[in-house]
Amino acid sequence: MTLEIPETVDAHVIIQAQHSYRTWHAALPNGKRVIAFINEEGPPITLEVGAKVRVCLTVSDFSRALIVV
Repeated sequence: MTLEIPETVDAHVIIQAQHSYRTWHAALPNGKRVIAFINEEGPPITLEVGAKVRVCLTVSDFSRALIVV
């Protein structure tokens, strides 16, 4: 039996504050703080503090979260 580790994990974060036009301070459900971001190629988005947002995390780095729009 082999166990395959996925490269990414889907999750939700709560937006805490905006950092720049494409990055936000956010928190995972367990309280871990992350930087949530959108790709440069995508259109700008507006997120309110307290918004629950779907993200994709790379298993090797749980400090950055790509926002899935």
